[in-house]
Amino acid sequence: DLTDRRRHPGQTAAFRRLPPLLSNQMTLKRTLLVVALAAPATGALDYCGGEYSLCDDGSCALTNSSCGVCAAGEYACPLTTTCLSSLDDYATNCDGLTGTHLDWTMSEDDRLAYLNSVVDVSDMILQLVNDAPQIDSIALPAYNWLNDNEHGVKGTANATVYPMGVGMGASFSKDLAYEVGQAIGIESRSTHNAQADKSGNSCGSTSTGEIVANGCGITLYAPNINLVRDPRWGRAEEVYGEDPHLTAELAVGMITGMQGNEEGEITAKDGQPLMSGASCKHFAVYQNEDQPEARTTLDANVTARDLWETYMPVMKACVTRAKATHVMCSYNAVNGKPTCAHPELLNGILRDAWGFDGFVVSDYDAWVNLVTTHHYVDTYGEAATVGLNAGMDQEGGFGTYSVIDAMPEALAVGNITEQAITNAFTRLMRIRLRLGMFDPPAQVDAMDNTKFNPDLQCETEEKLELARKAAREGVVLLKNEDSTLPLSKTDFTSTSSLALVGPQSDDWRVLLGAVNYAFEDGPSKGCKTVLDGLTDALSSDVINQVDGCDTVACDEASTMTEAAAAAADADATVVILGNWWGTTTGWPLCSGDGTDGCESESHDRTVIELPGQQVELVQALRDATTNPLVCVLIHGGAVALGDANDACDAIVDLWVPGQMGGTALADILFGDASPAGRSPITFYGATTDLPAMAEFDEYPHESSNGTTYRYYEGAAPTYKFGHGLSYTTFAYSDLALSGTKAPCDDLTVTVTVTNTGDMASDEVVQVYVKTPDSTVPSPQIRLAAFDRLTNIAPGESRTVELTLTPESHAVVYPNADSVYVEQTAVESGALEVYVGGAQPDDDGTNGVLSASVSISDTTMLKAC
Repeated sequence: DLTDRRRHPGQTAAFRRLPPLLSNQMTLKRTLLVVALAAPATGALDYCGGEYSLCDDGSCALTNSSCGVCAAGEYACPLTTTCLSSLDDYATNCDGLTGTHLDWTMSEDDRLAYLNSVVDVSDMILQLVNDAPQIDSIALPAYNWLNDNEHGVKGTANATVYPMGVGMGASFSKDLAYEVGQAIGIESRSTHNAQADKSGNSCGSTSTGEIVANGCGITLYAPNINLVRDPRWGRAEEVYGEDPHLTAELAVGMITGMQGNEEGEITAKDGQPLMSGASCKHFAVYQNEDQPEARTTLDANVTARDLWETYMPVMKACVTRAKATHVMCSYNAVNGKPTCAHPELLNGILRDAWGFDGFVVSDYDAWVNLVTTHHYVDTYGEAATVGLNAGMDQEGGFGTYSVIDAMPEALAVGNITEQAITNAFTRLMRIRLRLGMFDPPAQVDAMDNTKFNPDLQCETEEKLELARKAAREGVVLLKNEDSTLPLSKTDFTSTSSLALVGPQSDDWRVLLGAVNYAFEDGPSKGCKTVLDGLTDALSSDVINQVDGCDTVACDEASTMTEAAAAAADADATVVILGNWWGTTTGWPLCSGDGTDGCESESHDRTVIELPGQQVELVQALRDATTNPLVCVLIHGGAVALGDANDACDAIVDLWVPGQMGGTALADILFGDASPAGRSPITFYGATTDLPAMAEFDEYPHESSNGTTYRYYEGAAPTYKFGHGLSYTTFAYSDLALSGTKAPCDDLTVTVTVTNTGDMASDEVVQVYVKTPDSTVPSPQIRLAAFDRLTNIAPGESRTVELTLTPESHAVVYPNADSVYVEQTAVESGALEVYVGGAQPDDDGTNGVLSASVSISDTTMLKAC
């Protein structure tokens, strides 16, 4: 997450100016491990194992003072001057580790207690930042915690770029989320293992126009698990959609994949340290960039129902089920308090109610913003006080840490306690422990750089195939009039027989999304653009590519006539529509009034209609040909298609598909795979259907139609949440509900799904519920369970079981004492259940089955 860019080009994270109080006594302690990154001599190491960095003399050390102790190629034991020729000897030959934080035989609590007993509070304070310095006395290496690895490793070109969050959401596949998360975690660890400077401070990215260290560590500022309340939100591309249940399930899959743990566990599956650490961001109620005002001043006013029905369930799943290692507080305020100074959210909900024992990091300058934008307090010392006492642990950013620099003075005058600082330090060290950073390297599987290194793990053929699969599974076929798709490859053999229109056609950047979450020069093995994918499937001479619009924003369409002529001469036309992500340098990436289709962090759209003359382009193509016109969407937030919806014979949503997007699209267009994705968002008909962006109440009321499918009551949407077509057909039968009617018990839904068509395909089974007898307002309908069944053959039937938990149909009671105390209940009365491949149609004609059960009693969830 990016905001104020205050580091100058070439400035490293190694040093920062200290307040006078500490400048003499602590300057040396703030020095980070600095290594020479020149090409090593013949036979020398390129990088060291474990958390060791490569010294300029070719030896390996954890901190600066150990450089020069050992010969080139040797490792300096921590706390002594013993040298090792191999890290295999670390556990047996390194003396002095027993009873310290480096004693792997001790419990986590005992190792942390040792650290707290030997680290001075002044050194603890210095650790509460992104680019934490070394502590030489305990052989604690410097480490940069900042890694924006949302859909691939950010800090290097040698990394696979997977689909952005919205495409993953469209897959409706927890298994795929886990698989992609696992790949990102492994590529992150492998990248880190191969760094000569393990701190990560020499891993530069210039995507913002300035050099920043980002993306070569193993603590990931990912995934983004916020919800799309309003499709104009600039970061809709990053998240899994508008539904809490869908987002929670995919978040759990992604996070446990990244970390390598099972649900509810704090170690990897075999008791090993985690592969990487993942975060829950942004906490909380974060869904605006610059509309109606800047996110850094916005106050989100929400009720208990808003919090516990919409915003908290995803975060709770992230913390309690996925066991994410850290949580990022957001830029905005909630009910008058900035989230990074919000004790009810941080200490109250996160720690006391949910038992979170990881660390809380501020979204870049969000802690500083207590002073600079929210004006919540007047000084950085006061910001340090209210933040730390509310539950903050770490100041995020790029090397300027005004709040942490002011913390010693706040301690000296008694506004904060040593115990509060110790608690924050402990939580950070706990996560380094769980990542294996203090263990004998040879005992940590993830540190095995003969297995986990970039050559074997990053952007490999296997990973590229996974990226292709992920993009393909997220493709949603929104419309397919008269079975326009799939196209037959054999129909395109003559020159220019397929027209490809749109400036995005051969633009690799549009496939990756905003540049702040991907390496600025793209992946080292390149991207498969739409033109590449279609060319690989056919041949270059049969494709006639014309831009039509001069840019994606389509203010000018100087080649619209040429595009129409190409369509007239072609047997079919594919046109690319949708949005774009702004510039590749500077900040913010998007600018303007929000009407040009630009989506990015720090910038919201103000309208959802297709930008510029895109609709006119589609109409010109339609007027020029009666042959198939296939419209492909690339975007994050929903777009209002207008007249283009009727003009297109087929509409395929590619979302933000990653580096293999063009190949995945070709797989779908030519029938090598059947589409089975479902829309994770609602496609509203027009901007006028939406309330003001300052409206946080999702329920309909006098000035709002409501937002998201759970509450919306306006004009019929163009496409509903959960909608998606296939090249085959499915029939649902034998619906049964089993289990007791007790409010605290799970219900099991059983249904048979039969492929009644002639092509193998995946199918997404969706279960929705209604609670018509609820005594308080509740969603009109909500997703309660789903499962993606894979590769169902023609004529094959499968029986699937899905679980309805009490949470899936609970309602929220208002709490007179505090909106931050959960008061949710399962109420007695009818529970209506709908099962099929989509939401139920009002007329019941789309094959969705229904059943109902009467819940016997009303019970508060906390009593279950």
